[in-house]
Amino acid sequence: MTTFAADHDTSRLLEQLDERTRTAWEIYRTSTSALAGSDYEEAELVSWEQLQRELEELADERERLVATAAAPHADDAA
Repeated sequence: MTTFAADHDTSRLLEQLDERTRTAWEIYRTSTSALAGSDYEEAELVSWEQLQRELEELADERERLVATAAAPHADDAA
């Protein structure tokens, strides 16, 4: 794979991770928006924990993707 193709794929995958991050935050916000009082407090705690797990997973994926993109490509050495 050429460097350009790899860079393009990496950019596309990073954009997908950004979109998934925005979606995770939106799910968090909407999960509690119509609630109040103790219903809100209970739902917010669960939603926050779910958001944190999703954000950690996305951060791990981003880290792996960036590390892979930064590694020298075999095609580039030729």
